[in-house]
Parts: sequence; C-alpha cells; structure tokens
Amino acid sequence: MALNRKTRREIRNLLINIVRSKLREYKPETNYMPFHFRLLGRDRYAMFSFIQSMNTTFGISIWEQVAVILAKNAGFQAKRQYDLLGSIDPETEKLIQKIHHDLRAGTRQVNKLEEIDLIRKSIKKGIPKKDPDSRVDLFVKIGDEENYFDITSANLQH
Repeated sequence: MALNRKTRREIRNLLINIVRSKLREYKPETNYMPFHFRLLGRDRYAMFSFIQSMNTTFGISIWEQVAVILAKNAGFQAKRQYDLLGSIDPETEKLIQKIHHDLRAGTRQVNKLEEIDLIRKSIKKGIPKKDPDSRVDLFVKIGDEENYFDITSANLQH
C-alpha cells in the first residue's frame, strides 16, 4: 500500500528537520580518541562518530514519530511516550507471581488462555495510578482496541 502525499511529506519533513538539527548541534562524545584516530584516521573517525550518533537519534526519536504519523494518517489515535495508568491489587499480583514461578519451575504447563482467564477473574477494580515503569513508546487506538508498543532498534554491531 502506497503512502499518500500528506503522509510522505510529513515523514520527509520530519527526517529533514532531524538531520538538519543533528548537523547543526552535533558534538562528538569526546575529542581525544588516539586509538580510533590512528586506526581510522581523523576524518573517517569523525564520519563514523556522526553516523553512530545518527543511528542513536533514529532509535530514540525518529521511529516513534514516524509511527505516530503513519497511525494518524490511517485514521487512528496515536501518541508517543504514553503513560499507562492502573494498579494491580495484591491478590492478583500474587496470582501472577505464582503463575510465573510455576512456569519457570516447570510445575505448570503453558496455557495462555487459562492464565488470562485466571487473572481476569482475580482482578479487583482499583484506582488508576501512575507507575514509573509504565511508560510505553507508542500508543495506538484502533476502534475500541488499545495497542501499546515499546520500540527497539537492532544493534548491528557484533
């Protein structure tokens, strides 16, 4: 499926702005890298350092923003760095820990549907709370279905 002009333009403008900003504000982590300079040469190392910095920038900010653009232009609600609110009552938390322990110990066979059913039956209505570990990279709502994503990019260094 081809992207419409508006979507392509938004993504192109995002990429251009981020690259321009990176070119304007780029500073290498350190100015003294004698081993790298000897191995690669100062110019090649500067290029390598800049490319690594761009890879980090792509991983940190671009993919999330592109995902939001794509989702919104497909007619969905989308947000970056979305905080999930909620809480788990102590009884349900113990049940989840027991299921997890039993699975790891090998005393329970994996049965996702049964586990979901047990947890759903245990849940008590609570007060939505913010937890420091509950931020997701991307939230997309498609109809009545809420989707939460953490975006990671592959590290190609071996």
